[in-house]
Amino acid sequence: MSLTARLAILLATSIGCVGLQASDVEDARVWLEKMGKALRQENYEGIFTYMRGNHFDTVKVVHQFKDGKEYERMLHLNGKKREVIQEGDKLICKHAASDDVDLGHEISTGPFTHAFNENLNAYQDLYNFTFHGQDRIADRNAIKVGITPKYHDRYGYRLWLDEETGLLLQSHLVNRGRVLEVFQFVQVDIGKPISERDLTSALAHESVKHELTPDILESANSSQSKPDWKVSWVPDGFRPVHVPQANRLLFTDGLATFSVFVEQAGSAALPELTTQMGGTVVLSRRLKNTAQHITVVGEVPENVARKVAESVEPLTY
Repeated sequence: MSLTARLAILLATSIGCVGLQASDVEDARVWLEKMGKALRQENYEGIFTYMRGNHFDTVKVVHQFKDGKEYERMLHLNGKKREVIQEGDKLICKHAASDDVDLGHEISTGPFTHAFNENLNAYQDLYNFTFHGQDRIADRNAIKVGITPKYHDRYGYRLWLDEETGLLLQSHLVNRGRVLEVFQFVQVDIGKPISERDLTSALAHESVKHELTPDILESANSSQSKPDWKVSWVPDGFRPVHVPQANRLLFTDGLATFSVFVEQAGSAALPELTTQMGGTVVLSRRLKNTAQHITVVGEVPENVARKVAESVEPLTY
C-alpha cells in the first residue's frame, strides 16, 4: 500500500484557503478532508525524509493519478538500493541484486502506516481536531492542523498541509508532547506532468523483487478459520479488521493500528521483551498456562500494548 493510500482519510471535495481561526474545529476537519483527496489525486514529485527513533530514511517519490488509478515510484536514497513501484492496487518492491536481500523488511513510506477509516466523524469521541495557523515547508505555504487524543491511550499528530492543494508536507507523531516520528518533504513539485519514464524503475533486470499487495480485508468478506485465543481488552474506538492469518488479529481506530500475534513458543520460558522504534512498539510475552507466545506490534503507547497482551486468553469453542 502506497504512501498516498495509507495517508488518505476521506474522499472529499477541495476548498479554497480563507482566513481560519484557531478555535474553528470544523475548518481543521475540512483541511483533513482536502488532504485525503490531494494525496490520491494530485500529481507530484519530491524528496521526503522520515525519522523513526534512530532510523532515518530519505526517499524520492513520484506520484500520478490517471484514469482513476494511482501510479507511484519510491526510490530510497540512503542505505541499500531499493524501490517500491505501485500500479493501482499492485505494489512491488525491487532490490539491487546481492547475497543478503531482506525480503521481510518494513517499507518506510512515511507516516500513517495503514489505511484510514473513511469516516472522519467516527473519530470525534477519540480525538480533538484543531487549527494552528500557517507555516512554510519545502518553500510552500502550509496550514497547521492538530489531532490530539482525548485520552492517553493513543498518539496524537501534527500536520502541515499545502495551502494551495492540501497535500501533506510534514507530520509529527506525538506522545504527550514528545515527538516520536517526523515526516517532511524537503522538496516537492505539485501538479507537474508525470511521464511513464518518471515511474519506471532504475534498477537493472537482475534485481530481486517481491510483491507487497496489501493483505488487509474486512472481516465480513473472509472465510478465515477462527483462532483459539481472544483479545479481551482494547482501547475504546478500536475495532478488529480481518487479515488472512489465523494467528493474527489487527485492530484500528481509523488512524492508529496494532496487531496481536499468538504462536507456539516451545517449552522454554520466555521473558517479556519490549522494544520501540519511533511510535511503533513491539511487546512479547508468554500466554499464561500455555505453550504459546503473544506479540503486540503497533502504533500505541507501551502501557496500552502491555494491557492488550495481558488481556489475551485461550478460547474454547
